[in-house]
Parts: sequence; C-alpha cells; structure tokens
Amino acid sequence: MDPNFEKLLQDWPLCVIRDIDIATVISDNAPRRYAAVNRALKKGILVRLRRGVYLTGKRFRKVSPSNFQIAHTIYGPSYISFESALYYHQWIPEAVYTTTCATAKRSREFETPLGLFRYTHVPNHLCYLGIQRVGNNDDGFFMADPWKALADHYYAYNRNWNRPEDLYSDMRIEMEDMLGGDLTTLQLLAKHYQSDRVRKFLTKILRSLTDGNKNY
Repeated sequence: MDPNFEKLLQDWPLCVIRDIDIATVISDNAPRRYAAVNRALKKGILVRLRRGVYLTGKRFRKVSPSNFQIAHTIYGPSYISFESALYYHQWIPEAVYTTTCATAKRSREFETPLGLFRYTHVPNHLCYLGIQRVGNNDDGFFMADPWKALADHYYAYNRNWNRPEDLYSDMRIEMEDMLGGDLTTLQLLAKHYQSDRVRKFLTKILRSLTDGNKNY
C-alpha cells in the first residue's frame, strides 16, 4: 500500500472516506490513486458504499459505523426523515430497516453493505425547518422533528390523512405522542411548508390537537 495512503487511513478519525479525501495524499497521479483504491477494495481495507464513497475497513476504523451518521456522506445534502425519523422519536412501533432520508435533490436509492439508503425529494424552500443536529461535528447527523417527518411523508407519498385518527390507523402514531410533540414546530410547518396541500393537512391536524381535545 502507498505509505501516504496508509498513514491517511491510520490517522483518519471517521468511518467514511471519499475520493476527494484520498486525493489529498495521492493527488499527482489519478491512475495511481484509482489503482490504490481498487487494491484497498480487494483487500477489504475499504468497502464501497457508492462511487467515490467508502467505509474504512476494521483495521483502520476508529468508530463503529452508524447508518444515520454516514447517510449524508452517501448522498447530500440530506437529513433523516420519514419512517426512520418517526421510529427514532418512538412515534411508530415498527422497526425500520431502510435508512430513509429527505433531500432537495432528486430521489435516489443506494444498496450498500450496511443496507438500503433511500433519499426522497422534498421542497428545498426552508428545507431545514424542523431539523436538528444530533451529536458532534465528527459523528453528528441531521434528524427531522416528527412533524417534519410526517410533512415530508405526506408530500412525497400523497397520503390521505385528514385527522389524527388517520395517523393512528395508517402509521400507528398514538394521540399521546402527537399531543406531546412540539406544536410550535407544527405551527411553523403549517405556515411555511412549500406545498399548499401539505400546509392544509398540517393545519387540520393542528386544529384537531389544539381545539380543546374535546373528541379525545
């Protein structure tokens, strides 16, 4: 192995590395860089996640890979949303085995050794309203608030939801969780989400939850 490449991997703090990172130590000769990467892939020193993005092998890995942590490096800008976010916040009971993300770019899917990563297009206006960063700069990731995840889901999949009961019957989301959610975020999304259809849906849900809960 190229000694500069090996030292880079030894010192690399993350579990994911990209071609652009490798080019910092093998920048003078593209064919030599490609050959070094291919040798590393054959030996298991690198594991390809997608073209130009690799998981470091166990020999060089400083931290265990987390699908949430590496999702944005596979395809970004993006954030965790849809079912993955709802399960993370414990709003739905069923485990989610596909890492579901939202992106302002076109929708894509990537089958990787770590599982399937699905990226679904959402509007880019105020894209990060209702998004929080979890963790620090090295291993952090962006996670949607439950209301943001539901708004994205409604936008992307044209759900026929009009009342809180619809969210329970379709997604098994309990009224207790909805009432305990951040209604300020729900209000902001109902006002600013870049889709009339989604704003109307969110407004209906907000009214149901804030109207004295007289039906519940």
